Amino acid sequence: MISVPKAVTRLTSGQSNQTLRLKSDDSDLVLKRWQNDGLFQVDRRLEVAVQKTLAESGAAPDVLDWNEAEGWLLQPYLEAPSLNQVTLSPAIKATVLAEVLAKIHSFKPSIPHWRLNDKVEHYLQQLSNYEPSLAQSFREEKSQHQQAIDQWLEYPVLCHNDLSMNHILMTAPIKVIDWEYAGIGHPLFDIANTIVMNKLDDAMAERLLTDYARLTRYDVEFADITEWLDLVDWLNNLWQHLLSYSK
Repeated sequence: MISVPKAVTRLTSGQSNQTLRLKSDDSDLVLKRWQNDGLFQVDRRLEVAVQKTLAESGAAPDVLDWNEAEGWLLQPYLEAPSLNQVTLSPAIKATVLAEVLAKIHSFKPSIPHWRLNDKVEHYLQQLSNYEPSLAQSFREEKSQHQQAIDQWLEYPVLCHNDLSMNHILMTAPIKVIDWEYAGIGHPLFDIANTIVMNKLDDAMAERLLTDYARLTRYDVEFADITEWLDLVDWLNNLWQHLLSYSK
């Protein structure tokens, strides 16, 4: 039984969750209230399965309870700064990102695979419900990125797909939060997305790639991720347009 909270604080929330801290005398919890699942095609069962798997190894918070029908997940509140908040040099932050990516990509959870092309088509269909001409324009541009999209499952690993520094908590060991976009996919997409969303400069990006290669023995050079960076930029642009229609 969860105690009635004495304090409820709204934490930083994204478009897929409203996040609340529930603090009482004997518990300190985070309640994630899910939203916009249909618009962004979020599979909450998959999210929970991934988080539970990583929590067993200390890489994610425990899932204390969840209810798909009511749309919520409960996990412990962790009193720790994010990688974005700690005082570290840019080079060290890039190394931490590489270490976290390498660790995530090493897990082999038994989960269903989804295809990036299906996600993109869903986004385009959702956008066409609001702005058909804009959706058509994005559809025409999609052909420029189809080669990378079709490579999604050629080197399948577990990807976070939303690895902001704000999602990396500097606990011991480090824990990663917000797994709603996770799935089996291509590591170069996850790397490229991490570079873009954290706005890494060239030096930080090179450090991330060098350290990732050292940790995984998967040699990655900047030229290898150029098409993935272009895909990420295009997808983010599409996603930002969808955000304006989220509830």
